[in-house]
Amino acid sequence: MPSRKRDKDGLDAIQLLKQDHEAVRHLFEEFEQAGTDRKYELAAAICEALTVHAAIEEEIFYPQVHAAIEAEGLMLEAEIEHDTVKQLIERIQDGEVDEVQLAAIIKVMNEYVNHHVNEEHRRLFPRVKRADIDLAELGRELQARKQELEAGLRATMTDESGANDDDCEAGDDASGPVRGGMAARSPTRDDR
Repeated sequence: MPSRKRDKDGLDAIQLLKQDHEAVRHLFEEFEQAGTDRKYELAAAICEALTVHAAIEEEIFYPQVHAAIEAEGLMLEAEIEHDTVKQLIERIQDGEVDEVQLAAIIKVMNEYVNHHVNEEHRRLFPRVKRADIDLAELGRELQARKQELEAGLRATMTDESGANDDDCEAGDDASGPVRGGMAARSPTRDDR
């Protein structure tokens, strides 16, 4: 029988994904209460967390779930939700949004993410728990990939923070899945 409980090495797949959901929920709540400068920093953290989370779901979790259970409709819905959130992340990462636009994008993103999380918690995770999936091993795979992606983001951010601003044009493409400092700063008047 597949292992469904937390093992000595860490969280099972569902526990890990739920932990990510909770962390992002807290970031959205913190964003709502934050001042202008902090909002840009939190938007960057939200974008990075969602980018990593979506990647581990798309690369590892969903393919294994899709192979184990019949959930074509749920998988398609999740794919569309991920694509929509990625588009919103791109708008923020472009760095061309003012505070009002940022707040609106984050609000819409939060609504999509909340819907997505509710669907996973109510409809997908219960089915996955009953499926023939080793959730402990899947959790280890997800955690390893998550750590790899986060390390790549940190390296990208370190590379970008060490570069001279004149060397980094707004359209430059950063290596890695996310441009490091994309939303971490408030646009100056000259940027608007």
